[in-house]
Amino acid sequence: MKKQPTNPYYHPEETQGRRRAAQSSSPYAQDTRQTGRSGASPRKKKKKKGGHRFLTTLLVLLLVCGGGYYALNHLVTGGAVSLPNLLNTPQEIRDDVVNILCAGIDYEEGRDYSDGMGMTDVVMYVSFDVKANRINMLQIPRDTYVGEEVPTGGTGKINAVARSGKQDPAIANLASVLNEQLKLPVDYYVTIDMDAFKTVINAIGGIEVTVPFDITDDYGNTLRAGTQIVDGATAEFMVRQRHNYANADLGRLEMQRYMYSALLKTFKSFPAKDIVKVMPAYIQYVKTDIGLAKMGGLALKVREVPSENITMFTLPCEPCNWNGKSLVSVHKEAAAEMLNTYFRPYSEPVPADQLTIIELANNGRDSGTVQSMDKIDSGTANWGKDSYTQPETPASSGAQ
Repeated sequence: MKKQPTNPYYHPEETQGRRRAAQSSSPYAQDTRQTGRSGASPRKKKKKKGGHRFLTTLLVLLLVCGGGYYALNHLVTGGAVSLPNLLNTPQEIRDDVVNILCAGIDYEEGRDYSDGMGMTDVVMYVSFDVKANRINMLQIPRDTYVGEEVPTGGTGKINAVARSGKQDPAIANLASVLNEQLKLPVDYYVTIDMDAFKTVINAIGGIEVTVPFDITDDYGNTLRAGTQIVDGATAEFMVRQRHNYANADLGRLEMQRYMYSALLKTFKSFPAKDIVKVMPAYIQYVKTDIGLAKMGGLALKVREVPSENITMFTLPCEPCNWNGKSLVSVHKEAAAEMLNTYFRPYSEPVPADQLTIIELANNGRDSGTVQSMDKIDSGTANWGKDSYTQPETPASSGAQ
């Protein structure tokens, strides 16, 4: 029997005290705006320098001790193995752009995971144009068809590629498919066990999220529209549910953007003292081949990217049924145009006929919207329509 979920927004009469406690303990409550039917009042907190001194002291001690840096690096990366060099961005432009594959690993109840690897039900390609100080994020639907020749356990779907291939690390199987079929270079990867989501958000006292419209679950409980502090259970509900949308999984991708935007906003203002709160969950659930030094350098640069320069895309596609399977088919021409315009800022454009991904259907129904983080944060993003801030200089297509 399915258990009814519990979170502060479903049972407010029981949990008002806990919600107030989460808001008051969250370092982000000071920026909260009340733009919908629910929200929190602005709060101001004094900055404390003790956390900075503590972390600095800890890092110095680790570096002074023999092998301290390597031990910390191993801890931060989870001991992850690097991707094959053949997948990397060309050396001549590697200082200008960094391309990262991010994957959320899900362990669905009732499936056999005896091999230890779950499904990559969140697949996102992040291109950080360091030179232009821009970040473009490409969401790839989990049911995207990658063909029968790719090991997927018979599903043909992209979310089964990592667990079905033979490469080490497993995520290299997915990176190789993106490189081969969409001609996208991958420099680094980050995999996150979806169980970490709720744990990390609760550890920092909740995050501020703009809920675009009322969302009702299977039991009639409603999460109200507006900008508000949400806890881990509510955040998980937002990114997992799909029954409020006519296009199901593709609608869920759009909802997930609101959570990604909230997480990025949180990261950009994250106090150093709170690192200790999330480290246990990070160490347990995250693996990456981004070394400690590179990670620190990228983190500092990302914090300086304005929200209007962070844009989220969905790979142009449409749902289809093929051989009795519910799949998502990529639109090759539209995909080639999008990738050339926004994800190859310093590379030659790749025509559609050079993309080897298979197009099963094309009825002119592209999935997606293009939304920038500032529109989502301000509550002015238009659901189901293009809603983004144009860059000051047009996005480059082709070599520079």
